[in-house]
Amino acid sequence: MQRVVGLAGHIDHGKTALVIALTGEDTDRLPEEKQRGVTIDLGIAFYREDVAFIDVPGHEKFIKNMVTGVSTIDMAMLVIAADDGIMPQTREHLDILKLLGIQTILVALNKCDLVDMDWLDLVEDDVVRFMSENGYPDAPICRVSAVKNLGIDELRQTLDNMLTRLPQRMGGAVFRLPIDRVFSVKGFGTVVTGTVLSHELHVGQKVQLFPAGEIYTVRGLQTHKQDVKRVRFGDRAALNLANASLDDLGRGAFLATPELFQTGQTWLGKITVLPHWEKPVKANQRLHLHLGTGKFICRVNLLEDKLCEPGQTMLAQFFMEEPVAAGFGDKIVLRFFSPEHTLGGGQLFWPVAKRMKRNDNRISALKNLPGEMLAEQLNGLLIFHRKPLKFSTITRSLTRTLAELDKELKDDSRYFVWQQQVVLKSDFETSKGGISEKLSQYQQSNPLGEGLLVGEITGERDKITPFVLENGVVNGWLTRSHDRFRMVGNSGGLSDFQQLSKVKILAIFNDSPYNPPAISDLKKTLSPEDQPVLQWLIKQGELVQLEGERFLPLNQLN
Repeated sequence: MQRVVGLAGHIDHGKTALVIALTGEDTDRLPEEKQRGVTIDLGIAFYREDVAFIDVPGHEKFIKNMVTGVSTIDMAMLVIAADDGIMPQTREHLDILKLLGIQTILVALNKCDLVDMDWLDLVEDDVVRFMSENGYPDAPICRVSAVKNLGIDELRQTLDNMLTRLPQRMGGAVFRLPIDRVFSVKGFGTVVTGTVLSHELHVGQKVQLFPAGEIYTVRGLQTHKQDVKRVRFGDRAALNLANASLDDLGRGAFLATPELFQTGQTWLGKITVLPHWEKPVKANQRLHLHLGTGKFICRVNLLEDKLCEPGQTMLAQFFMEEPVAAGFGDKIVLRFFSPEHTLGGGQLFWPVAKRMKRNDNRISALKNLPGEMLAEQLNGLLIFHRKPLKFSTITRSLTRTLAELDKELKDDSRYFVWQQQVVLKSDFETSKGGISEKLSQYQQSNPLGEGLLVGEITGERDKITPFVLENGVVNGWLTRSHDRFRMVGNSGGLSDFQQLSKVKILAIFNDSPYNPPAISDLKKTLSPEDQPVLQWLIKQGELVQLEGERFLPLNQLN
């Protein structure tokens, strides 16, 4: 598995020079970058075969490209120039690293040759305090000069030690690669590059482009500039796609296992406002939202309060101005609309159809999302929808495979599974109890009635009861005739005369157990008052059809 290290920090603090000192490769590839001496776009260099560097822009105008670069890294090297110290983009870059969950950071205190030792000690003290205040008290600090090649060996040794201690990343079961570069190679066609976020991909397999939806065949793969048959999670990879156009691909899109991601314009998720942001985020505020390698515009609907204060986290809906594809739990960075500045971040869960209100009774149950276990996530999804969900809907909503879902359903007794659909068992039992009570009351008062329609049993917003009714018919505890439902075996409420009719009819069948009468013949011998009781016995399941007009009492079958 490859590791990816992102170099972050203020403009002109020497990130690109450090990459050259460590790898011998210049990551500034654009003519404008060479001319201006400023990194504008992402630069990629290989520190060694299993470690790639991503050099991100330091200028505030190119924060979009910076977020793109660090959205897929394992650790960061924060470069701070000794002559400048901590600058605005130093702070903003560290904020973004925190919001994206980057836990391992190495500080390179660069340009040490330009200052005296007293000044260097003061700057390092500031950096120690700055990193501690931001949750990185143990971040190593290396004094270096990329231009003079001072301290590079010590930096390399510290970096190597940190790389060996990085926690293993979960590979996941779903392939995904956010696109950070697209170009055409003569004789080969369209090539996209990115970091494999999860699972693996083989030459010849198919991938789907999100959010557009097109499916491509992988013609070729490269990593570390070498042709390979397979790439795995963590790898910096180049994919040669068959029949793909440059116009169809770009940043903000990703390639993934087909049919396992969702696209929508309204997303449920969480928002976090940075503690040092100077004012709260308001409901319906317009923001820039960075997701993976893309930048989007959204409005935020706060679900727990009118304001999200600095340091707060709460559930929210994000209303995008264009369709956005994401996976469950994807991290986002949020920036003030104008002038642009990072104010917070959050996560996306799944697309939603309607605007939610703060008094929605589901909100308290959703506060634990995203959770780490599939059980927590599935529970939240079922509580949110309050209806039977197809397996395919669940796997797309939670970005899981069918095998993962199947294992969870077998291991956890909280779910009721029927016909490739899932509901919470508690919801199923509550609905079943309500149906039984309603039909029992009806049948006590109307023993010969045809039954109740779905709309007479429950309200139109209830999506679980129709599922339970269908299950009841299939499993024999309910009968259905002309879309009306009755409970089987509930004969309470018959009048004395009707009870006598019931006994008389059943006696006719019991007298001829091996040659039961045809229903049409039986009707001719019954009085008009007996006829409804005969139909009632059939609907109740006390007379069971054998074939054609032949029926037997249920007790004879048993």
